[in-house]
Parts: sequence; structure tokens; C-alpha cells
Amino acid sequence: MILYLHGFASGPSSHKARVLSERFAALGAPLHVPDLTPGAEGFERSTPSSMLGIAEAALDRAGSPPHAIVGSSLGGYLAAVAASRDPGVEKLVLLAPAFRLFERWRARLGPGALEDWRSNGLETMHHASGRMRRIGFQFFEDAGAYPAFPVVRVPTLCIAGTRDDTVPLEDVEAFVERTPTARLVAVDDGHELAASLDRIFEEARAFLLGG
Repeated sequence: MILYLHGFASGPSSHKARVLSERFAALGAPLHVPDLTPGAEGFERSTPSSMLGIAEAALDRAGSPPHAIVGSSLGGYLAAVAASRDPGVEKLVLLAPAFRLFERWRARLGPGALEDWRSNGLETMHHASGRMRRIGFQFFEDAGAYPAFPVVRVPTLCIAGTRDDTVPLEDVEAFVERTPTARLVAVDDGHELAASLDRIFEEARAFLLGG
């Protein structure tokens, strides 16, 4: 099975998920794209652990390995965590993977904004529903339990933008430097990688399916 993990405040209907799903399905290799924050308040109550639990349950239901995971942004980081824990994951494709999750949130917000998040929740645009939603502080607290760079030993393709202002290219480079099985493809694009979908598909197809 090829599992696709969407990013923060996103969902199975994201543009990248839809495009890649359609193209891989045409090759007879459909992507399984679960909603990592399901339900009316699934996003508000979500944590990296709850999202990871949904991903790992999907792998369990898929039956016998090997499996591959394609992950975007937060989904890319969670894919790396899943691969570090599940020997059934054979390959990873990480798109602008959000390494240093806890550290980046802490540095970006600072003490004052973090305290406000603790008291009131953090309002953010939830792209999957197209409206502002407020995620609880449990997300940040839970993120602190995970490593900045998961230890991955399987073949890994990282695709990241040189103009990414959300997850610096240097963070992805740091992961690749410490992961002998990883390869980085840097593209002239931002965090969404919206202009690079053709390149992403071709690189991922060759890496996952061969040819």
C-alpha cells in the first residue's frame, strides 16, 4: 500500500493529494489518503500522536507489508516518525517535510504567544474546511515528545522548495545529511510546492514504482 499523509490544517481533498492520487491510480497504484483530523472537532483536538495513530492504524489495516508513505509538510514529518517505528514501511517520499516541528513552533511564536495559545487556543486557517478554526495547546505539548529529526533507515526521497518560508530548506538538508538512505531534490518553489507537481509525480513514480 502507498499511504498519503496530508499536512497541518489540510485534508484528503488537498490539491496535492488529489493530483497525486489521480496520477498514481492511473498507473494501478492508488494512494490511500486518510483524514488525519476527522470529525466536527477533530482538528481542534488533534495532536501529532492522534494523527500518527490514524496513519499507523491505516498501515495495520492494509495487511502484509511492505508499505510506502508519501507525506506533505506535517504529514512528511509524521511519515518519517512512522517509518522509524514500523519495519513494514519500505520507502518514504517526503514533500517539504516539517522537521524540527516543536522547535520551529516555539521559536516562531515566542513565550507570549505560546501562553495565549495555552489559554485560548490558536486560531489558524483550516484549509480543508475553508474557515478559521482554533486548535488546542495539546498539539504543541504533544509535539515536544517527538525528535526534531526521526531516525530513518529506509530509502527516502525528499522534495523541498528553495523558497520555502515555512520549513527552511536547511532543515531538510540537515535530515538528509544524517540519513544515509535519503536523497534531496530541491526545486525552485515555496512550501506548497504547487508549481512542482509534475516534477514531484515523476520523481515519486520512478522512486516508488521504478522505471
